[in-house]
Amino acid sequence: MELLSSLKIGSLIIALARHAAKDSMSALISELAVRGEVTVLDGGNRFSAYQVAGMIRRKTVHVESAARRLFIRRAFTCYQMVSLLEDTPAIPTQPYLILDLLATFYDDQVQPHEAERLLNICLQQIERLRFTSPIAISLAPPLLPERTFLVEQVCRNADQVFTLEIQPQAEQLALFK
Repeated sequence: MELLSSLKIGSLIIALARHAAKDSMSALISELAVRGEVTVLDGGNRFSAYQVAGMIRRKTVHVESAARRLFIRRAFTCYQMVSLLEDTPAIPTQPYLILDLLATFYDDQVQPHEAERLLNICLQQIERLRFTSPIAISLAPPLLPERTFLVEQVCRNADQVFTLEIQPQAEQLALFK
């Protein structure tokens, strides 16, 4: 697991993939939960408790104790993501995984300049957490090309960017010719 070996104190790792690397991030969450405490900040409703529990179960018989080491917090708007990050304490050495950070920033009800402003605040908070802990962020590519600048903005701050499982969108075939 490349993501795990790259995750070190002070590092910022990005996993860019379709569906925000849900399976890879779930595997990383389960591995980290077996080892110690981990905080998961979910911006795109990507945390799958059943999937993570199943992965933990394959690693240890102490599923309950591993599950108690998981701290899950969710944001449903980009404004909530800002608050979530601002309210997250910097706990030394505890990894932070931010699932689908940009999901709420892709909302077409949020103007691009406002999304950029809020993302800058989030990135400042991520830098604050990064001083004492490793951070992994998953991102999904935007549906609209005019929001690509958000992905670029996050990736500029990363130590390492992993592009996983991105495939071109399936083309709709014509029913009649």
